[in-house]
Amino acid sequence: MRGESDLLVIGAGPAGSAAGIEAARAGLDVCVIDRAHFPRPKTCGDAVSNSAAEIIQELGAGEAFERAPRAVVHGAAAIFPDGSRVRRSYGGRPGYIMERAVLDNLLRERLEESGARLLQGVGTRRLERVHDAVVGARGEGFSWRARAVIAADGPGSVAWTALAAPPPRRRALALAITAYVTGLPPASDAGYSEHYFERDLPCGYGWVFPPVAGVANVGVYQRADRYHDAGVPLAKLLETFMARHPDRFDGASIQGRTRSWQLPLASKRLPPAMAGLLTAGDAARFIDPLTGEGIWHALASGRLAARSAVAALEGRGLDRAAARRFQLHGAREIGWPSAVRAGIQRSVQAIVDHDLYRSRAVRDLLAWGYGRDALEVSKSL
Repeated sequence: MRGESDLLVIGAGPAGSAAGIEAARAGLDVCVIDRAHFPRPKTCGDAVSNSAAEIIQELGAGEAFERAPRAVVHGAAAIFPDGSRVRRSYGGRPGYIMERAVLDNLLRERLEESGARLLQGVGTRRLERVHDAVVGARGEGFSWRARAVIAADGPGSVAWTALAAPPPRRRALALAITAYVTGLPPASDAGYSEHYFERDLPCGYGWVFPPVAGVANVGVYQRADRYHDAGVPLAKLLETFMARHPDRFDGASIQGRTRSWQLPLASKRLPPAMAGLLTAGDAARFIDPLTGEGIWHALASGRLAARSAVAALEGRGLDRAAARRFQLHGAREIGWPSAVRAGIQRSVQAIVDHDLYRSRAVRDLLAWGYGRDALEVSKSL
């Protein structure tokens, strides 16, 4: 298969779909490729924040999102080792839990409705370069030329290979494992996401999300350096987490198999980019270090990459200067605010390590910051 377009987007998950929709709306000839066939399963915590839901609405997928199976999340509870809780209500802006196979498929439908071409079951092995600029991509039986490329293909992106960028590790990476669980007893905070900060999960947490049709997403998240230093397998961490809370998991059972994945964390480093090439989502290393949230970051960065490509192609093209502008904009609006939350993570860990959560003053401070959105990333995009 050979072809050409104004823009080639690699990956049709939330980041790639948002990029394709935005660029097609702006009048570009857009081709999006994905090695999978939709609907397809995707390992994830399935949490869609209120800010992510707003972007889904703005992309034109709001009605489909409202019809799809989902759980409404009215707030969140941070739970400490002694069982004490700090609660936060989302008020009139709830979040949601939606299986990624469902979410990604409804975004894929909106992508195709936008006029962008989607080629499913098509993978790419390398990016094509002419001198110091990316001009397309190649795969098995696939060759495509484009005036600009957006890599939204997740961890291990072809963009990293093209830029000879080392993969993230230690503090720049996190790991997670998730399971779908049935038979959970009713939660004390119905409709709330539960985040358990445990002593054996430094720089991480365990979660229990509100169930969708009786099935709850349960998992464990931890920064890679602390995970590797402890040497306890993810599956064992999940097993221990569930066993530690028999009141929460009494009578519950895991459906199917557990799944694990890597999360490239946002840092002060600029997202990968070069002349002809931008990145979005996990490929841009835009995961929130504190929570592991990535769907808003994917949608926001995909839309930003598309807008940057459109503006560049209306002018001198996606040259090095245009790529640099995208990097700085993405870092300022997504990367750096997210990276600041790594400091909050360290503070939370100190609170757990030294039993400071038992202090009324500390709990009041946590409740103040939690309830006022003081711990949130800027959502200005």
